This record gives sequence, structure tokens and C-alpha cells, in this order.
Amino acid sequence: MPDSVPVIIEDYRQHLKLERGLSENSLEAYIRDLMAFARVVKGKDLRKITPVDINSYFLSLSRKGSKPATLARKISSLKGFYAYLKENHQIKENPALAYNAPRIARYHPDYLSPKEILGIIEAIDVKSKTCCRDKAIIELLYGSGLRLSELINLKISDLELEAGFLRVLGKGNKQRLVPVGEYTKQALNAYFETGRQLNPGVIQELVFVNRTGSKFSRVGLWKIIKKLVLQAGLTKKVTPHTFRHSFATHLLEGGASLRVVQEMLGHADITTTEIYTKIDRDYIIAEHKKYHPRELGEHNQE
Repeated sequence: MPDSVPVIIEDYRQHLKLERGLSENSLEAYIRDLMAFARVVKGKDLRKITPVDINSYFLSLSRKGSKPATLARKISSLKGFYAYLKENHQIKENPALAYNAPRIARYHPDYLSPKEILGIIEAIDVKSKTCCRDKAIIELLYGSGLRLSELINLKISDLELEAGFLRVLGKGNKQRLVPVGEYTKQALNAYFETGRQLNPGVIQELVFVNRTGSKFSRVGLWKIIKKLVLQAGLTKKVTPHTFRHSFATHLLEGGASLRVVQEMLGHADITTTEIYTKIDRDYIIAEHKKYHPRELGEHNQE
């Protein structure tokens, strides 16, 4: 491998770290993918890679049995890398841009449809004293994919609503930034304006507090969510974590990068995020028709 290759990759690492603020785990995952590709092309200048090289690389991975989710992750890494090189005028065209990765259907056994989520929100009694609070809870769980513990410990100082994000202290005391959508912003603002009641003289830094102005327990918040689900008439099993699963599933179904969803969920390892992926049945059928001799009409091959 020529000396220029590590330099290019290291430059990209610094770009990801400084410009995009990715975690060390995500940075290392990107670099591993790029170094693996560099090894396969046997030292060829990465600025001279062609679409043929990209196709050959992924064909070899497919033949070795790489999972569709893994292929999708690797093509995402290469597309991002070459987009960076193009933006910095080191190449004229992104050789990975035209590569068609296997179409992936995203799923998790415990998730709600957008219609079911909307049904829960619309079932909240607008005349209830806790209406604004309950809506803000659901919007945050689904809109930002927070864990229940993260919601419980969320502080007012963690909110940057004007900038469109919030800071979350996740597992292992690792902080991450999570986007906040317009519906969540509206729900939180309404909650602060009309629904957040504290006892006189109590200074409370937490976003969500119970009727005594104290920190919610997991059981207390779970009871609220369970009540809202029942009000919506849903009979399937729903837990607070179901909203997090729905958040990830719907983002991936909409075409979001596995890496991006990993960052938003706060997963240290991208394989944890990959539980939301599975190969699409239509893709399996199409591949069978495309490559099987009988499907190609080659019945008399020896």
C-alpha cells in the first residue's frame, strides 16, 4: 500500500472528527472499512479508483457471504469517503455513487407503524392537566429515540431547541447529540408554557417531573405510557423501548444511513444497530431469477 493511502484516510478521519463530531467508535468503524477496501485494491491510489473497482470489491464480498446489512454499511463508508474527496477537488467523480447495494428492508419485531404512533398522540385527552406533558414524552421517545432512563434524566440545560438538538447522557456516561424535530419542539414548548408544574420554591432542572416536582421513577413513567397506549386502543405489546425501536426502524425505512442511526441511538457498536435490518424478500426473489440457471433458461447446461 503506497504511503499516500494512509494520509488520505487520516485526513478523512480528521474531517469526520472535527467537522462532524463523530464518536471514536464510529470513526474507527469508518476507517476499518476504508482500510479493508485499500487492502483489497492492493495499494492502488484511492484517488484513481473506478466504478469497476467498486463493483469488483462488492462482488467479492457477496461471494464470501457478507450480509446485506454489512454490504450496505461498507458502501455507505465508501460513498462518504469519495464524496469528501470530490468536495475537496481530489477527484472529479465519486466512483461509488452509482453502486447499487442490495435493497434492505428494515425491521424490528417490536415497533409501531407511523399510524399507530399518531393514534397514541391523538388519543391523549386534551382536557387533561397532563396533556402537554404526556404529548412531550411520546414525541421525545419517538422523535429522538431516547431510552427511558435518558428521558428521565434529561435536563433543561440539555435542550438546544433553537439549534434543533439536545444533549443526551447515555450508557457509560457517554454524551451524544440527538436531533429534535419540529413536532417535538412544539410539544416541549407547550409543556413548558402550560403543563410543567412545580411546587412553589422548588428549583427543578429536570425536564420531566412528577406531581410533587420530583424525579420520575421508571415505573411511574411506564405507567403513563401504558395508559396512553390503552387509550389509543392498541392491543399489541408496547413498552417504552418500543418507541425507540420505531424511531430507528422508520429512519432506516426512509433511507437514513446505518451509521447516522447508530450515532443517534448511541450504539457503541454498529452491529447493535444492524438488528434493525434484514434482506428484502423481493431482492431475494430477484437475485434468484437473475442468477439461477433454470431461471435463465439454461436447462441443458452440463
